[in-house]
Amino acid sequence: MLLDYKLVCEYRDVALRPQHIAASGRTSEDAEAIIEMLEAIAVPVWVRIKHRPLSPDENDDMVLDVAISGEADAVVTNNIKDFREAAERFGIQVLTPREFLIAFRKAESHHDS
Repeated sequence: MLLDYKLVCEYRDVALRPQHIAASGRTSEDAEAIIEMLEAIAVPVWVRIKHRPLSPDENDDMVLDVAISGEADAVVTNNIKDFREAAERFGIQVLTPREFLIAFRKAESHHDS
């Protein structure tokens, strides 16, 4: 998992919105704890070059900048249509969460064999 400071701030801002806290059935402290866990395991990325515009949705460009700068293998998202063309130009796969989990479990089972 790759993150930069701006992306973490965006995640925090979105996750802590009252409507998202209410929909999750959790507290803002729970959301903050999850974000802190993600920060603890993520590889920090410094985005030196911004390749803009990349996506039809300019809000997705921040994610793509981190993926490109961090030399990501894949972007995992349900928003395939806005990410695929731009990510693939940089050799980055775009996977749905389902596709990612299937690939992860398959690799894990090959590793255990």
